[in-house]
Amino acid sequence: MQPGRAYVQPGRARLYGLLMLAVLPVPQAVAAECASGLGRGWPPAVGNYGQAVETLFEGRAQPALSLVTLPKRGVETGVALLPGTQEQEWTLRYSRADKRVYNWNNSARQGGLELRVDQEPDQYQVSIPAALAQRLLRSWQAALDAAVPADRKAAVLDGEVVSFQVDGRRFSGPRPECGTGKLMMKQVALLIEASDTKEKKLDRRWQDLDESLDELQQLLAGKAG
Repeated sequence: MQPGRAYVQPGRARLYGLLMLAVLPVPQAVAAECASGLGRGWPPAVGNYGQAVETLFEGRAQPALSLVTLPKRGVETGVALLPGTQEQEWTLRYSRADKRVYNWNNSARQGGLELRVDQEPDQYQVSIPAALAQRLLRSWQAALDAAVPADRKAAVLDGEVVSFQVDGRRFSGPRPECGTGKLMMKQVALLIEASDTKEKKLDRRWQDLDESLDELQQLLAGKAG
């Protein structure tokens, strides 16, 4: 736990995870191709906002893997994996802004836009086995590299932006709704749920995540074939 970080009532992170699962798109007929709306980097005019949110959540820490969600309305959220000093465990952290960072204030100077980073985000964190964290990192790298061509830049968006950062590389765009991207969002929900799970039940959460990574690996192998 970082000094000065706020933690919210037990159980709420699990609720957020379940809500994310609930809003995932209804399964559609299997298609030969699933077009991804993600591109490399930040979308135009979003970088400063996104970086402010990441700094609020992680400070000077350098996550090996992270996802931030910048909604059109409501508060920003983020999930991050931070390598640990011990080989056997990393840190999984879920963050949720206390109030919306991106705010249009008509009384403010310089045009009215303010990024409200002077706040304490709600945060949960648990230790995650290093082997599982590293597998998640490799799987997301493979999935994003397969889905997003190297020359495709993130496009302008009018709405929610999700932004993955994997080993220093960034992929941003609308929320994935099919294929490997949809499965990755399910894994995000599992991570959020795990962040607020009692230690004695964590083994089950890690098993669920491991099984989901098996499914992701199968999807990637099918695309490669």
